[in-house]
Amino acid sequence: MDSRTLETGFSLLTGGHSGRSRVLWITLLNTPREVVDIWDDHCPARPDRLQVVLVGDGLSVADTVPGPHVGVHTVDDPADLTTLGVRVLNALSAVEADDEDEAVDVCLRFDSLTPLSQYVSREGLGQFLHVLTTRLADAGVRSHFHLDPMAHDSQTVHALGSIFDTQVRVEDDGVSLTHR
Repeated sequence: MDSRTLETGFSLLTGGHSGRSRVLWITLLNTPREVVDIWDDHCPARPDRLQVVLVGDGLSVADTVPGPHVGVHTVDDPADLTTLGVRVLNALSAVEADDEDEAVDVCLRFDSLTPLSQYVSREGLGQFLHVLTTRLADAGVRSHFHLDPMAHDSQTVHALGSIFDTQVRVEDDGVSLTHR
């Protein structure tokens, strides 16, 4: 992922929200240590809680981050969308769990749908995303999902893009937003 796309993603994740934050990060690309390092490189402060869902057996769970505020959940088989959904909801519960009544901003980052699409059909991925985004919206979770449009045909980009409220495109001449 290029630096402009990464910066845009972080501005969506952190921009305009003050106070306490909790982050759920789903990845097929990075270990927990790499996730924290990426966060530290782009954000001045860590969230109160960070839950990482590692998808695929190629990532090392042993590469964890010490401390009580970072949790790790694993899904060995990227084609198992049922288990992925359960792990995401479990991680979301861990992020939301709190003894205090103070308002907390909860957000999800999914980087990236492109490698996940190599393991499941477009229809299966679309159904999974529809259910997941509905649950996230019902829980008041801000979320964003990355997809490399150059790695997919236009039908896939359109079909998956239609699931989301807003599409953000990072191009050479700037960033554009399309709302449905």
